[in-house]
Amino acid sequence: MLLVAGGQLDPNIGALLQRMLARGTAFRELLVGPDLRPRLTIDLASGRLVLDGEATAPTGCFIRHDVFLHQKTGRPADHAAALNWFYAIRGWSLSRPTLKLLNRHSYLSENNKLENLLLAARVGLSVPETVVTNDFGDGRQDADGWIQKPVAGGDYTTTLGDFLTKHDPEVLGYPRFVQRRMARPELRIYRVGPRLFGFHLHSSEIDYRTTHEVAIEPAEVPAETGRSLLALCDLLGLDFAAADFMRDATGRLRFLEVNTQPMFAAFDAVVQGRLCDAIIDVLEQGDAG
Repeated sequence: MLLVAGGQLDPNIGALLQRMLARGTAFRELLVGPDLRPRLTIDLASGRLVLDGEATAPTGCFIRHDVFLHQKTGRPADHAAALNWFYAIRGWSLSRPTLKLLNRHSYLSENNKLENLLLAARVGLSVPETVVTNDFGDGRQDADGWIQKPVAGGDYTTTLGDFLTKHDPEVLGYPRFVQRRMARPELRIYRVGPRLFGFHLHSSEIDYRTTHEVAIEPAEVPAETGRSLLALCDLLGLDFAAADFMRDATGRLRFLEVNTQPMFAAFDAVVQGRLCDAIIDVLEQGDAG
C-alpha cells in the first residue's frame, strides 16, 4: 500500500491519485486543504504512524510540499501549515529505511541553482554563457539578448533590458543570473527512477509561467544528454526531478536548471499517464535501473 501526501488543491497529487485508481493500486491519501484537516500522530517510541485514528504502514510514499492552499488564501498560517505537514511526513518516511521514497538521498542538501550549473558542466552538460552579478553598471549593450533571474529562484525570468528598466534599486542590489538568451522550443526532461521522459515546450513568452500559454509535446531525449543528466541527478541524489534545456544560436542544447519537486500533471496528460505510471512503478517495485 502506498501513501500519497500533499495538498487537496494540488493538481499533480490529483493526477497521481487518479492514475492509482485507474490501475487498481492500493493507496492511502493524506490530503490537507480547505475542506480537509486530517488527524496525525507519530509515536517516536514505536515509530508508528496513525492517520485519523488508524495505524498506517505503507510500503512506499509520495510527498509534495503544498503551495496551492497558500496561493489561494494568502494566509501566512496556510504557508506554515504546508511546511510542517511536509516535514512531518517526510521525516517519518526518511526514518523507515525499507520504505520506498523518491529523492531519499537528497534530503541533506539544498537544491542550489548555481551548484547545479557548475556540476552540470563537470559531468559534460553544456551550460549557457552565464555570470552571477549585482553589478549592472555597464548596462550591457545588447540587454535584450540576455535574460536575468534571481540566484535563489522565486521570480519570473525576463530580458535583462526589461529588468533594468522596470526594477527599483533595492531589487537590483542582490545577485542574479545573467545568461545569454536561448532559443525555443525548450526541452524538459523528467527523471523517474531509471527512466527519462522528454517534452518540448513551445511558447512565445520569455517565461511561459507568466501567461501559461504553452504547448507541450513529447520529445526524444538525446542519448548523450540523457547520460549526462543521469550522472548529474546521481550526484545530487535525485531519482525524481525535471531538468530544463534550451538551444543556443548554433542549435546546441544548454542546461538551465533542475527542479527537485517539479509540476508534472500537464506533462503526464500529454503522454496518457505514463509519467504517473513510472512514479507508481518506482514506489511499488523500487528502482530497477
